Amino acid sequence: MSKYPTPIKLFFIVSLLLHCWCINASAETAAPEKITVGYFDFPPHTFPKDSMQPSAALAYFDKIAQEMGVAVEYKHYPLSRLVFLLDHQRLDAALFLAKTEARTTIFSYPSTPYFTTNSVFVVPSASNLKSAQDIERESQLQLVVWEGGFHSPTLTASKNTLVPLGGNDVAARGIQLVVNGRFDAFFSPDSHAIEYEARASGQTGNIRILPIPGEDIDIYSVFSKKSAKPYLKRYEKALKKVTTEISYGTFLKNFQKNLSPTPAYAPSTSSESSVTQ
Repeated sequence: MSKYPTPIKLFFIVSLLLHCWCINASAETAAPEKITVGYFDFPPHTFPKDSMQPSAALAYFDKIAQEMGVAVEYKHYPLSRLVFLLDHQRLDAALFLAKTEARTTIFSYPSTPYFTTNSVFVVPSASNLKSAQDIERESQLQLVVWEGGFHSPTLTASKNTLVPLGGNDVAARGIQLVVNGRFDAFFSPDSHAIEYEARASGQTGNIRILPIPGEDIDIYSVFSKKSAKPYLKRYEKALKKVTTEISYGTFLKNFQKNLSPTPAYAPSTSSESSVTQ
């Protein structure tokens, strides 16, 4: 008997080796999983998709996604549209949403927030309203709020009229509406957005920012119920690792050092067109 394999055996051995090589090559060259993440205008965290400004929140999420082993497709929408699409499972996740009882029934929240911020009211610098408590005591004021946005306990309990402002660039437009005397105050769930937009638009001296005591707000990357099953635990593990290296708060602070304080959009005379009366 020959100690060398027959041609037929040799053929099968070579075929098997080629098959194994092809499997390994396919695994190595296969594209990573891709998730679709929606976001809305929220400078300095996120900017419009056609803006020249980079977005800190997206850059930080890229670090998390790398740890998760997934690629990310970012999609930009107004906030109300973003919430709708996430609810209808047309997005895997969204940046940024605060937690409410209603939202927890339709979305999946991670155990750890992206960051914690504080909510504020914005009033004209000449306003008689000197504190958030002054606004709480009133009942005849008109307060501009984000359409589809978070309402803090103070805002929810308010007897004043809440006027939703939709579309993009809400923070900058809300400030402008208040400065123009169109409304009494503007509510923002995040002080960073107001501080940035006031500097960018040159309105710092024309407004007064009134912090709401005891209303620190956790902001999250939120997943649809469907996408939470394969991705939420992986996200939580990746976020924990990235946060150990650098928190989002520190990352944002460092990121802003390279941002030029310019408005996300050019000034428009139609800023009131999306106010829902």
